[in-house]
Amino acid sequence: MSAQSVNELSSDRPYVRIAQTSGWMPDPTGMLTYQQVKQPAYSSLFQPIQHDIGAFGITKAAVWVHGRVSNPATNVTYLLIEFSNIDSLTLYYEHGGELHVAQSGSLQYKPNPFHFHGFTFELPANDGKPVDFWLRARTGNALIVPLAAATAEGVPTALADMYIVELIYLGVVTALFFYNLLLFFWVRDKAYLWYLGYLVALAGFNLLYLRGFHYSLGPRAALFFNQYGIGLAAVSYMFTIGFSVLFLRSKKYAPVQTRILRWIFWLLWVPVICLALGWRVPAIRVSELCSFCIPVLFIWMSINAYRKGYKPALYFLIAWTALLSCVLLFVCTNVGLLHYGTWSFHILPIGSGVEMILLSLALGHRYALLKKEKIDMQAAHLEYVNKQKDLLEEKVSLRTQELAKMMQHLRESNTVKDKLLGIISHDLRTPLGTLSGLMELLEMKALSPQEIGEFAQMARQHIKHINSTMHNMLNWSLSQMNRIETRPEKVELAPLFQLIADTYRFSAGQKNIRLEISVPPGATVFADDHQLELVIRNLVDNAIKFTPRGGVISFGARDAGGKTELYVTDSGNGLTSEAAYKILYGSKLYSTDGTANEKGTGLGLWLCKEFVANNGGELHISSIPGKGSTFYFRLPKDTALLP
Repeated sequence: MSAQSVNELSSDRPYVRIAQTSGWMPDPTGMLTYQQVKQPAYSSLFQPIQHDIGAFGITKAAVWVHGRVSNPATNVTYLLIEFSNIDSLTLYYEHGGELHVAQSGSLQYKPNPFHFHGFTFELPANDGKPVDFWLRARTGNALIVPLAAATAEGVPTALADMYIVELIYLGVVTALFFYNLLLFFWVRDKAYLWYLGYLVALAGFNLLYLRGFHYSLGPRAALFFNQYGIGLAAVSYMFTIGFSVLFLRSKKYAPVQTRILRWIFWLLWVPVICLALGWRVPAIRVSELCSFCIPVLFIWMSINAYRKGYKPALYFLIAWTALLSCVLLFVCTNVGLLHYGTWSFHILPIGSGVEMILLSLALGHRYALLKKEKIDMQAAHLEYVNKQKDLLEEKVSLRTQELAKMMQHLRESNTVKDKLLGIISHDLRTPLGTLSGLMELLEMKALSPQEIGEFAQMARQHIKHINSTMHNMLNWSLSQMNRIETRPEKVELAPLFQLIADTYRFSAGQKNIRLEISVPPGATVFADDHQLELVIRNLVDNAIKFTPRGGVISFGARDAGGKTELYVTDSGNGLTSEAAYKILYGSKLYSTDGTANEKGTGLGLWLCKEFVANNGGELHISSIPGKGSTFYFRLPKDTALLP
């Protein structure tokens, strides 16, 4: 249909959309005048469009519209532009041989008698003849021109068609606002505050900016929301980010997306700053970008939270999926990927209304969940108190048992101390008394040379016994007072065993006992060298004591996997299983006389057990009565095997 098609109004047809029956021509320079565009040279450039709304996206160009309207009645014809975010509109028409020019737009606010949230122009009655008009539109927002013609009776039709959805949306928003405000005062959950902020900001964007309700607030409000209203979208996203982080517990369920949202939160200040500087186009572009990214992130977060067991996330997922679909459709029309239609104005209010209802349901579900969690927490607290009570009773019982063990240990310690006193009073006093008597006989010169030799050998044995006993008593006393510290280090075994063999070679020779050493080359253990030397010394000394004349004592080390096994084997009388048990696990010192009536206290083996344990090992005995005994234990080769 050509641009000269006549749009005829009548009593049966009081309201007509005339975008498809008019001609449209973009002016990229924005410099063309009415006198130029009405020339025949430009008439071919005015082309019809295929939709009810002329939409050109964000552009610096001006757009000219050429149309024809006829009204057989004698009353005025109203030209309606059903979108309020157009900076300037200029209407040109000729009547009575004169050129008439009318201006409107957000920058030139003019109230209309119909409270129409858009712009209106009056075309004169022309005795039923068509009236040609030229309309020039330009704006810094998306250039959208929904064009219609109507009689005075047809204007209410336009109003109903424009705002019935928005008024329902306003009612839903108002109800949700007060409902959730009451819930906030009831439960004091900050998520409700973020939601209320989001509700107000998004409703303001839809109603005041997108659908032009600001036009009823006066010229200053009309200009303000025309220039800065797109910032409400950024503000609404700021609030919804804060709401979503709290509602979805995203720090727990979606930490990665939460970090991304923090960056987007600061990015949302860019359109606000751009608007403050008067840069609407960058502000709109950033807002469109965020309109894609934020819903996708929210859906991603919802899926993660729901998979991890957070059930209220399902409402959130459905809500943002619905809104994302609407946002995508709206943005696609805004950037020119889809054609504008009447539905384009309704899609965001419908989508955001559905989303707000679902989010409110999600908050209700969350409140029920929090209430259940509180009840469960109280039950868990009661259970915890009961468990603590049982645990306390159990601890009291354990402490009682430990006290009994400590008392038993104290009695055992007293037994050991009594034994030590016995050692001092008998095992030390007797040889010391003997030595004192020998000294008196020597002073009196009452001994023959042969008797002096015999007594010298006896004195040597007594002194050896006293020295060994005193050495063991000193080490035991220090260990009981925690004065001996175990300081493990790498110990080479070959030099240690050779030193001990040299030390005891004379004592073994007195009983004609052969000492044999077997140590693999480079054998080492990780142990305290002083404690290890005392253990080996006591075991070798003990073996000499219980090995008869002409016997053999072999000691050394052998590989035991990750550890090294140290052993002392004798060919003595051996031990019964009962005697071995008393030595290893008895609570009293155990000792018997040696094969040459050597005296012992049992303290040396007691120290061996303790020092072996200090270095990460355990003393064992393998013995056959009449065939000899083997004392052995295993120590780690390095620190990795320490207990």
